[in-house]
Amino acid sequence: MKLFFPGTKGEIEEESPKHKFHSSLVVQYLNTGILMDFGEKHSPTLNSLIKKFDALLITHAHPDHYIWTVKENEKIKIPVYLTDITLNYGKNKPLNTVIIEDGKQFVIKDLKITPFNVIHSLRCPAVCFKIEGSSTILYAPDILDTEQSKKDVFSGVDILVADGSSIDVNLVRRKEDKLFGHAMVKTIINWCLKFNIHELIVTHCGKQIVTSDEKEVMNKIFKFTELKINVIIAYDGFEINV
Repeated sequence: MKLFFPGTKGEIEEESPKHKFHSSLVVQYLNTGILMDFGEKHSPTLNSLIKKFDALLITHAHPDHYIWTVKENEKIKIPVYLTDITLNYGKNKPLNTVIIEDGKQFVIKDLKITPFNVIHSLRCPAVCFKIEGSSTILYAPDILDTEQSKKDVFSGVDILVADGSSIDVNLVRRKEDKLFGHAMVKTIINWCLKFNIHELIVTHCGKQIVTSDEKEVMNKIFKFTELKINVIIAYDGFEINV
């Protein structure tokens, strides 16, 4: 099972040589290839590769994840899996859509996939994806918290691929009685510790990661892990066999 990261940057103006393109993830397993998220500033390599994938999965309708938020794109002919809320967010829509629902597993060839609603945005509700192949991956590039029990969402996960918008700066906001924003990497590491997830790959990188010295960033993260979690900060073009 191979993971490939065409882009790893969040919705920020800042960029670096390692973080130029909006975050997305390719999962390849046996005869199956899927792409998760296709943002406005996507890696140019995806323009020719995307037709080779079996499906495109979208987490939510922010433009760094869903190009149809801001423009039309009729070149993508593969099935696009997304929630009904994401599909109907704007006037632009993919050509070939498949509606997914919270907690309902679906199958794309060799992969079993379950979407779970997450707390992130009030206007653009998001999901994370649990992908089951030779390993079980949870892809949550934009997350403040889970809507369902964390035990249900994180159970059996081998590798968490998650939100790097903040290392230890509070990005939580409140409107009336509802919270929105991003969990800190520090918090996500605590989830890993609690639910015995030993591998964390950080993507959707924010200012703290993109504009800081890499060694300083890793030293800070290392202090949160209690020597029990292996943490990798993904970069554009990073790939790993799991």
